[in-house]
Amino acid sequence: MPGRVWALTAFILVFSIVIALFKDIPDIEGDRRYGISTLSVRLGQRAVFNLARWILTVCYLGMVLATPWLTGVNRPFLVVSHLLVLAWFWVMSLRVAPIRSTEIKTNSLSYSMFYQFIWKLFFLQYLMFPLACWLV
Repeated sequence: MPGRVWALTAFILVFSIVIALFKDIPDIEGDRRYGISTLSVRLGQRAVFNLARWILTVCYLGMVLATPWLTGVNRPFLVVSHLLVLAWFWVMSLRVAPIRSTEIKTNSLSYSMFYQFIWKLFFLQYLMFPLACWLV
């Protein structure tokens, strides 16, 4: 298999783990009530939010760092697109209101809106990567 297929597979695998981490963050009370020991219950919601954010950052930077060794891709497009999406991700993540916050600022995002945004980034990868291959 070409290296680009392995790179995309690794990216999607790590991204899937991040989605699973983000999914468990808001339902901490239900997990506690039923004795489900999720990472959010053990470490706390904010800690898991930050952990997932950093794992996804490493995922995007890993793709950027792997790009020079990938064949059959438009390298400048792959690097720039991933760095732009990573910057967009960080801007949006900094707008997320704390999970239990009663005070929501006007331009802040609810956690559920951010979770939906994460899914959009996941599917965006399925557009960006084939486009990088097509642009060779």
